[in-house]
Amino acid sequence: MNSDRAKVLTQQVTDAVLAVPGVACLRPGLRSLLRAGSSRQPAAADRSDPGTAVHIAYDSRGRTTALRIDIVVRAQHQAAHTASAVRAAAAEAAATTPGAVRVTVTGIV
Repeated sequence: MNSDRAKVLTQQVTDAVLAVPGVACLRPGLRSLLRAGSSRQPAAADRSDPGTAVHIAYDSRGRTTALRIDIVVRAQHQAAHTASAVRAAAAEAAATTPGAVRVTVTGIV
């Protein structure tokens, strides 16, 4: 997968996720931070750089095969409903099936 194309797709998914009602922000959980390794400083979870909160896997043809997204949900929204809406929005933004998207709620504010 082309690095520039991957960045654009990550930004599209990030924008779609942040537009979902109930999503406070993207914030990687401990598991995602550990997976990222010590070679990269964790970035602040904001619109301009989702850091390790959005991870997209590709097949050999460059098609999206899996998305892993870590979100923080606003307290007045139900986490399960928000995660479901995030799954649908991310799948649409990445042109993949909702079954390929895994959403983890890393916090509630």
